[in-house]
Amino acid sequence: MPALQVVQILNNYLDKKNIRYCHWKSNEHVDAAVEGKTDLDVLVDENEKENLKQVLSEVGFKYFEAIPCRRYIDIDDYLAIDRETGILVHLHLHYRLELGEKHLKGYRLPWEELLLSTRIYDNENQIYIAEPNIETIILIVRAVLKVRTRDSFKAMLGKDYFKGDFIREFRWLKERIDLSKIQQLSEELLGSKAAKLVLDVINSESNLKLLLKSGNPIYSSLQKYRYSNPLFSRFFRWQREFKSLYYKSMRKFLQAPVPAHRTPTNGGIIIAVLGADGSGKSTVTGEITKCFSHKLDVLPVYLGSGDGPASLIRLPLVWASKVGQVLRSKKSRNQSNYAQKSSSSSGSSKRKSKFSILGKVLWAITLVYEKLQKLQQSRTARDRGMMVISDRYPQTQILGFNDGPLLSSSNQEASPYPAVLQKWELQRYQYMVNTMPPDLVIKLHVTPEIALARKSDTPPEIAKQKVEAVHKFKFPPQTMVVNIDATQPLDQVLLQAKLAVWDNL
Repeated sequence: MPALQVVQILNNYLDKKNIRYCHWKSNEHVDAAVEGKTDLDVLVDENEKENLKQVLSEVGFKYFEAIPCRRYIDIDDYLAIDRETGILVHLHLHYRLELGEKHLKGYRLPWEELLLSTRIYDNENQIYIAEPNIETIILIVRAVLKVRTRDSFKAMLGKDYFKGDFIREFRWLKERIDLSKIQQLSEELLGSKAAKLVLDVINSESNLKLLLKSGNPIYSSLQKYRYSNPLFSRFFRWQREFKSLYYKSMRKFLQAPVPAHRTPTNGGIIIAVLGADGSGKSTVTGEITKCFSHKLDVLPVYLGSGDGPASLIRLPLVWASKVGQVLRSKKSRNQSNYAQKSSSSSGSSKRKSKFSILGKVLWAITLVYEKLQKLQQSRTARDRGMMVISDRYPQTQILGFNDGPLLSSSNQEASPYPAVLQKWELQRYQYMVNTMPPDLVIKLHVTPEIALARKSDTPPEIAKQKVEAVHKFKFPPQTMVVNIDATQPLDQVLLQAKLAVWDNL
């Protein structure tokens, strides 16, 4: 697979503007980076910082700010979407060579000019990469600086610290290096004792365990590049690590509206995906969430009353409804004669009608509270810079269906529900619509025929009404509305939906 178009355009712009850059690590799989499968770790000339911002803006990259416990001074996060494939590209932009243990990066190595002045061009992937001898030394240095006390203890217990990506990169680089150059560079950058250890490690993988020893020559030679004293660094790292784990846990287990990764600088956004049954709402919301949640803080929300997640307050009614469906199905199979009806059966039917009305009222009430709770959570998430992706959204333009009030009807027929409850429900929906409108609405349009083909259990007249309703829905001027023909192939629908989201971030 060739490099993504957006990556090729970026590299061409950088060359035209004479901005020196270099993909400085993990070049064993730089092909995956230019294809958007992994991050692009690019070192740039710090003196070109302002020109670089202009280039990134012209190409389509946007700056996103990591939360404080994941943020580093001289590393910026830029994202772009490839408009041909819909793949999100993450550019880790390094102005200085900051290395160190996870959650800290407490060392700054003044080797940027060396990397940029010796970079080589990878014709296959159309990108400048680090010269292999220098990259090998940096790989070993990175391994030394990442070692924590817990890693040394794990190694003593027999757990292999050097494995996976490190070993693969290490072996890949060994095939491309010149030992005499490695020795010369190591002596210049680290000193003779450290250079000997570098060569010992390259000559035998069994010597990698020597890098785990505290106070080894490589580690000692790098102490002059440390930002702060070891005790303070350890405390600061623990603090950042704890906060990162806390935010991740809040998001993963409690679905709390708390940013755990990075957010746009211009604020969050609430996106509503609308469409008739069979238009692909769930698929589109799921794919949008999957695309952006790897890099950004995304909160998926279901604001319908169908098969999506239900709140605790409505869950008992969902279970009761499912039990009722099973019982009605069983009764229907066992009933052999529908013609005979007695007065007692008429009374039973009347009681069933009352139970049905009561059930509908309870369902409508719990649904109001559920939607209010979810919308308030969505607004909090947006105010904190998060992206909210909603499957469906409340409306008051068409009563009785399509996520409108359930107890009222657009028809002139008399409603069996008390007027006071109808008024209460309508007022709550109006409050939701007026105070919490979405920032972006993606309408998925299908024909009634396609809607019926995809959802055959929907009555034809209802399917037609729902399709027409999606066209009629109107939103306030501050809401951006994007219309997508959902009869197209799925990959085209998904691409247009992702681009709509990206263009409104």
